[in-house]
Amino acid sequence: MTRDGLFTRGVVTLLFLLMAQVALAAPQVRTFSLNNRPAQDVAAQLRQLYPSDQINITSQGQQMVVRAEPQILDEVQELIGTMDVAPAQLRITVRSGHGGSSQSQGGGVTINNGNVTVQGQSKTITTRRNQEQTLVVQDGQSAHIKSGQVRALPVAIQGGRDPAVILKQVDISSGFLITPQVISDQQVQVQITAFDNTPQGDLPQGYETEAVVTIRRVNPGQWFQLGGTESKQAGNQSGITHEVRGKSHQSQQFDVKVDVLQ
Repeated sequence: MTRDGLFTRGVVTLLFLLMAQVALAAPQVRTFSLNNRPAQDVAAQLRQLYPSDQINITSQGQQMVVRAEPQILDEVQELIGTMDVAPAQLRITVRSGHGGSSQSQGGGVTINNGNVTVQGQSKTITTRRNQEQTLVVQDGQSAHIKSGQVRALPVAIQGGRDPAVILKQVDISSGFLITPQVISDQQVQVQITAFDNTPQGDLPQGYETEAVVTIRRVNPGQWFQLGGTESKQAGNQSGITHEVRGKSHQSQQFDVKVDVLQ
């Protein structure tokens, strides 16, 4: 074979190799069927992992159609194997503590048959009552807690146009939402959404509520404090021969723990 023939053969072989590589790297379409989770939920997680120019996902029911390069499709197949698991069952326990104290001090003067008697008294009453309620929800499902009552919500609710993330206790006087999510065997992420100045009943047209969101990561079964309410009152009463001063203090505190059910 001549030198020109060898050169031509080499060029043709190189072109075939390049075309094969291009064909392998060209986007392909693959359909995945899920068994335990809605395809929409898994698709949302995958979109967070890959840029939109690398992957295109459509979902319906338990099926998901993915268009991407073969290497990415193989990665998606492995990820689906870890994501398509039955949602964990979580038990939320709410412990509400109600405490109160009242204190009164007073004195009076009594005159009887010319005898003057001065009397004084001081009395303090302290009360404390704890109550626990439990509720089982699925991983990622929200529960509404208000006035010590807890109930499950069918869907998660996000409040506010731009909820702020803070690392301190939130005011729960108007109730709050708690959304637990399993991060690992040793950690649970809890999102707490507290609403401020929410009116009772239906919201008026055009009314928008603002919310404050707190995110905590705790160990399963670990108690943590959400917040509470507190009220104080003081007053006095006096007459010609007596005077009474009093003050009262009322508080309510909420503690929560989340257990992962096997």
